[in-house]
Amino acid sequence: LVRDITKLDQALQRACEVITGDLLDVDPVSRSVRDVQVIFHCAANVSTWDTWDAYFATNVQGVTNLMHCIALHNPGLSRLVHVSTMDVYGFPVLPCTETSPTTGAGFGYGETKLQGENVVRDLAARHNIFTTIVRPGNIIGPGSQFISRIGAELKSGVMLTIDGGHVHAGLVHIENLIDCLLWAANASEAIGECYNIRDDYDVDWVTFLNQFRHAINGRGILLNLPFSVAEWLAKGAEALHKRLFPTHEPMLHRLIVRFFGRTCEHSADKIHAACPTRVSFEEAMRVSVNWFLHQERSK
Repeated sequence: LVRDITKLDQALQRACEVITGDLLDVDPVSRSVRDVQVIFHCAANVSTWDTWDAYFATNVQGVTNLMHCIALHNPGLSRLVHVSTMDVYGFPVLPCTETSPTTGAGFGYGETKLQGENVVRDLAARHNIFTTIVRPGNIIGPGSQFISRIGAELKSGVMLTIDGGHVHAGLVHIENLIDCLLWAANASEAIGECYNIRDDYDVDWVTFLNQFRHAINGRGILLNLPFSVAEWLAKGAEALHKRLFPTHEPMLHRLIVRFFGRTCEHSADKIHAACPTRVSFEEAMRVSVNWFLHQERSK
């Protein structure tokens, strides 16, 4: 189920039955859930700056539509793997496990993804739908918006670190994530469970950013700020943009400060016991850099 088939790789189009539609349109969602055994729900509004209504429409109402369509048209579904996010923990100072409190911290993305999780649990229990919830960290590798956006800043812009950039980056390479998703779709012990997903290497932001910038021969500036200073500047930038440019994302806002200034070292021991990290950090960086450089040359 995709909104724009032209964005799909040609090989993927040939290999799959593609249904064009949006999660808010019940008809294509209904058609997409029929006669399948496993559903991977990966769609989300992942913007770092958007309105509450926009986040809610995709991350809550879209999930609600999907669950109702499954209950109506495929009640015998083998598994729904629902992709959430570590942002539901709300950027605490200390790492979390799957049993830690979830708050969303008042940010539209994390709050609505948390609500989406609650919708999945509630409707799964009501309609006896087998589900597994996964909470990935920061995804790297080919196709990653995260790699694309940060790479652009490291190439010729300004990239932020907080307090020296020494907090855990919580990276997960796309192939390692897919390994975990496939395991979650098939393992009987994963039914009704929730899993944090990140790679098992310990890499902080300054290490990741410096290696990335060096590999792409970037000329971008790494600007380091104390957390308190960055928070104060972010609040001012938010207030100014909300008044003068409400649809334009400021260069600095509180979500960015927490993203780079609070740990993403949330425990993934639970899923690593069954699905260990296969792609190393060195290999993950190599393929991420190669993909980014290829995209730059193709522009």
